[in-house]
Amino acid sequence: MKPEAIQFLSNTGVFGPAIIVPIILADEFQASEALIGVIAGMFAAAGFFSSYVFGRASDVYGRRVILLVGLGLTVAATAAQGISMIVGGLPVFAVVRVLLGFASGMFPAALLAYAYEAKSKMGKFSSWSAAGWGVGNLTVGLFGVMYEFAYFYCAAVLMVSFAIALTLRFEKEVRMSVPLFPVELIKRNAPVYSAMLIRHTGASMIWVTYPLFLVSIGADVVWVGIIYSVNAFGQFFIMHVLDRYDPAVLVAVGLASSAVTFFTFLLADNYWQIVPSQVLLAASWACLYVGSLRYVMDKNKEKATASGILSSVLSISGVVGPVIGGLAAVTIGFRGTIGIASLMSAIAFGIFLYELKASGEFYRLGRLTLRRT
Repeated sequence: MKPEAIQFLSNTGVFGPAIIVPIILADEFQASEALIGVIAGMFAAAGFFSSYVFGRASDVYGRRVILLVGLGLTVAATAAQGISMIVGGLPVFAVVRVLLGFASGMFPAALLAYAYEAKSKMGKFSSWSAAGWGVGNLTVGLFGVMYEFAYFYCAAVLMVSFAIALTLRFEKEVRMSVPLFPVELIKRNAPVYSAMLIRHTGASMIWVTYPLFLVSIGADVVWVGIIYSVNAFGQFFIMHVLDRYDPAVLVAVGLASSAVTFFTFLLADNYWQIVPSQVLLAASWACLYVGSLRYVMDKNKEKATASGILSSVLSISGVVGPVIGGLAAVTIGFRGTIGIASLMSAIAFGIFLYELKASGEFYRLGRLTLRRT
């Protein structure tokens, strides 16, 4: 259970503060929605670079060094983010935020590859990520406006995950030669990479100002944390039962249900009405993420590289989506942005079906189960 504990604790520490960053930027530093989007994009750009580079490095040089260095730097950057709340102002906060994006993108691919090679089920393993995210959101929300202490708490949680990682045994690691730009690997996984890019760009347009949207319909910081945790804990339970299904089926269901889920956001006039939509969101993302992760891990021997590129795709979405979403929130409002995201998920679903057909894998949608060997 050590990899699962690291997954849980690292996600608690990294993603817990996600609910307060837009609020900090808006309330403490008087940043506009557009600037909030730019800073979120810079955070994701740093994660894109490190996920790609260190995912490949984990296959080439081994998992242990990448995992430990990445976790260690993430601890330091999280503590520095708390200090930047006390001294430095907006420029220092933004710079540290980017450094945190880089550090937190270094280790996940190495941890995923280690867990896969240790015969962990990817659905159940991924569920601990969701659980950590939920606990992080819920506990950070309880700090209220004591933002710097929330960051110090997250740094302490990350320190525990680093300590556990020191005890992992890395026996008989297989190191391999991986091109700096693995074209063939990307082609093999194009159906998932391209669909995820479009869907998650739309989702990131929402998430960059989502806490502000929730506040606009009556939620306080504590309720923002609760609403986020409904999604996360829902994912935790749903991911546990997804390993039996074919990854292509899960991806298709996740994309189609994302379009429906985002549309339901438009129907909420009060913060409590968004709770059922969070349950739908949990189901759609659980299917999409577990399906995508298993799709690329099952098809490729370069497992850290393949999962690192998947993380990089999510980060690219996190670069483009927040910038567009911040500008869209200013020009067409929160609900207009959500409508665009729903349409993008529907487009991603159509593209995924087309690429499955082009690659000769369309038959997989007729499978209900997949037995892993």
